[in-house]
Amino acid sequence: MKTWPIILLGSLVALGAGAWQWAQDEPLAPQAAAWLQSPAATPDSFAYYQLLGLDAPAGKDPLVVGRQLLQVHRQWRAQHGFSEPMVNDEGERIALPGQALCAFGEPDCLPRLRQDRAALAELLARHSELLQRYDKLLALSDYRTLAEPSMDEPLANFTSLRQANLLRAAQALALAEDGRGAEALALLQLDAYLLRGWLARADNLILKMVLVRLQGNDLEAIAALYGAGLLPHPAKLPALSEEERSLAPAMRREFALVGAGLLNLVDNPQLVAELGVHSWQLRWLYKPQMTLNDSLPAYLRVADNSRLDAQAFARTLAEPAPSEPSPWRRVRNPVGVILSQVAIPDFNRYLARLHDLNAKLALFNALGQSEPDVDNPYQTGPKASWNAKRQAYCFSGPLKDEQGLRCLPWTPPPPR
Repeated sequence: MKTWPIILLGSLVALGAGAWQWAQDEPLAPQAAAWLQSPAATPDSFAYYQLLGLDAPAGKDPLVVGRQLLQVHRQWRAQHGFSEPMVNDEGERIALPGQALCAFGEPDCLPRLRQDRAALAELLARHSELLQRYDKLLALSDYRTLAEPSMDEPLANFTSLRQANLLRAAQALALAEDGRGAEALALLQLDAYLLRGWLARADNLILKMVLVRLQGNDLEAIAALYGAGLLPHPAKLPALSEEERSLAPAMRREFALVGAGLLNLVDNPQLVAELGVHSWQLRWLYKPQMTLNDSLPAYLRVADNSRLDAQAFARTLAEPAPSEPSPWRRVRNPVGVILSQVAIPDFNRYLARLHDLNAKLALFNALGQSEPDVDNPYQTGPKASWNAKRQAYCFSGPLKDEQGLRCLPWTPPPPR
């Protein structure tokens, strides 16, 4: 019997088995599968509804509007595929102060607001409903994001949240101008305290970063009003706790959001059409579960690094980049390797903002000194330096600080 037919048949079987194996995806890693699942459900979150509906039209209940927005989105998702995103209707919203307000960390903000006390009173009266909503929001302590991670999930209007926070500072200014400085300080201190509770509970990366900014606004407002002689000396504040710094819940949600998209790409007709290939061809070049497994370590690393102190975090920035997928995985999953690199942003800038806020807290605790004599959380030794443009003392750090998170308004130092 001739052996060549057997060899040929064996080669064909081997090639077929190899092709079949090539086309197969790998199982999800247990940790990846766990992070794709929604956290244990809670019955409700009134804080979530209130935040989602914070910019509801005047006279409407934000909690009711927020609940309706989530229900509409859930109904849409139940009836449409992932490739059919819901178009959110902007609709009517409550009026915001806009440019009539400013952050007290801006050098010209406090003098501008103090120019016309009648205008300040009118501003606060006109936007009293937004302030009332903000009061109710901060008092709620059951925040958890209820929407499933998706590109079209309803998001809060964080501009309205920031504007409400700036209104709080303007409200404190009005009290201080009436000689009620102790009340003004208590108002801002309570605001900062409640925001830190929210910071510890935030499971959404955008919300976490907004809360960092709002906390900074409160510290700047106290510092600016104190520097103007309008407030008594504030009490010192503790540094951010590990829970307040942690990005673990936010990273889990970010991973689930990206994962939902990556797992559904093969079945996305729009993507297939744009690539000019068939779905079965795309499966040869793209393994969604392999892609997620290769992406997971980046999110876990950010979650772990968010628990580090400032000096340890700064050292991680000098560490070599993590290893890339093996050549074999890159060959089997070329599209996935590219997508995973594009989908993962540089999370270090978000980690830095939390440590920058700690730097601002360190400066805050030195209020009352002619120049802040306090160590930089990032490195022992260097003190804060005067920034004439910001009219503030600022700490240096490993990354750029374009928002002035490492700065605090201060009385200019005496000429040298």
